[in-house]
Amino acid sequence: MRTNLKRRFLLVLVLIFSLLFAVISGEIALRLFGFEFALYPTKVQFGWPDPVTLKNLYHFDKELLWVPKDYSTRVAAWKGKRPTVVFMGDSNTEFGRYDEFLKSIIYEQNPNSAFTFVNMGVAGWSSYQGLQQLQRDVLPMLPRFVTIYYGWNDHWTSFGIEDKNMGEYNLEYSTLQLEVFSNVRVVQLLNKAIFILKRNVTEQDERDPERVSLADFKSNLLQMVQIARDNDIIPLLLTAPSSHKKGQEPEYLAERWLNDLNELVPIHKKYVQAVRDISAKEDVLLIDLHAEFDRLPQEDIIKFFQKDGIHLTEQGNRKIAELMYNYFVRNDLQNRLDGNGKTHSQISL
Repeated sequence: MRTNLKRRFLLVLVLIFSLLFAVISGEIALRLFGFEFALYPTKVQFGWPDPVTLKNLYHFDKELLWVPKDYSTRVAAWKGKRPTVVFMGDSNTEFGRYDEFLKSIIYEQNPNSAFTFVNMGVAGWSSYQGLQQLQRDVLPMLPRFVTIYYGWNDHWTSFGIEDKNMGEYNLEYSTLQLEVFSNVRVVQLLNKAIFILKRNVTEQDERDPERVSLADFKSNLLQMVQIARDNDIIPLLLTAPSSHKKGQEPEYLAERWLNDLNELVPIHKKYVQAVRDISAKEDVLLIDLHAEFDRLPQEDIIKFFQKDGIHLTEQGNRKIAELMYNYFVRNDLQNRLDGNGKTHSQISL
C-alpha cells in the first residue's frame, strides 16, 4: 500500500516538474524569439524615430489599460476643484504644452484671470480610453470645459485587437491576476490564441483591425459629448493635424501600425472628418486644427511638426494655443476661460 502511494506521489512530482520545465522552457524560447502580445502597448511613438518605452513611465490600469505613474495622485488632487479646462487626449496633449501656452496668452490678456487647467492626456491613448476616463476620473473634477483631442491611436493597428476587446477581457479577471501574469509570454501566447478565435476573421477580411473602428470612434466621441453636456460641462472637439503627404509617408509606420502605408493619409482624413461630422450634427464646439494647419505655408509646416508628421514642435504647440484662444474670443467664450461670464445654459453658437 505504502509502495503504491509512494509511486503516485513520485508520479505527481514528475508531472509537476515536467509541466514547470515545459512552461519555463516555453517562456525562455518565446522571449529569445522576441514574441510579445501584451494587452497594452509596451511602446509608443513620440518624436523620431525611436519609440518611448511605456513600462518606465506608465503602469497597468484595469479600465484605462495604462496610466502615468502619477495619474491617481493628479486625479485626487483635482477632485471637486472645478478647473476651467480639462485637456483630454493622447501624447499630443500629454507632452504638447499647448495648454501651458494657452494659459500664458490668457494671463497676458487678463492678469486677473482665474483660469486653471488640468492636462489629462496620456500617450498612446485612443477615444475608447478617453471615454472611460471622462466617466471615471474627469467628471468628479467638475470642469467648465473638456477638450477632446483624439484620432491618431484610434486608427493604428499595432496590437491586432480592438481596444474595447482589451477592456472587455480585463473585466473578466482581477487586477492582481492581470498585473501578475501580463508579462508572462506563455500567458500572452494563450491570450493571442483566444483573441484569434474570437475575431472570427473571414477570408475577405484578413487585415488587422484598427484599435478603434471608425464607427466606434464616432460613437465614443458622441458619448463623450453627451456625458459632458449631461454634467453641465462644455465639450470642445479638436481634429488632429498632420504634415503627411500622399506618397511621402514615414516608412517606419508601415512596420508598426498600419496594414498598408498607402492607407495613412486617407484613413487619418476619415477620422478627422468623423470629428467634423459629430460637431455639425450635435452642434458641438470645434477647433478644426487639421484644416487650420493645412492652410499654412510649407515653411511653417516644417517648423511646426516634428519629423514624424504627427507630433508638434514647441512652435507648433504655440500655434495651437493661439488658434484656441482666438476661437474662444470669436465665440464670445473668453469670459468663461477667465472664470466669469455666461453659464452653460446661456451659451449658444
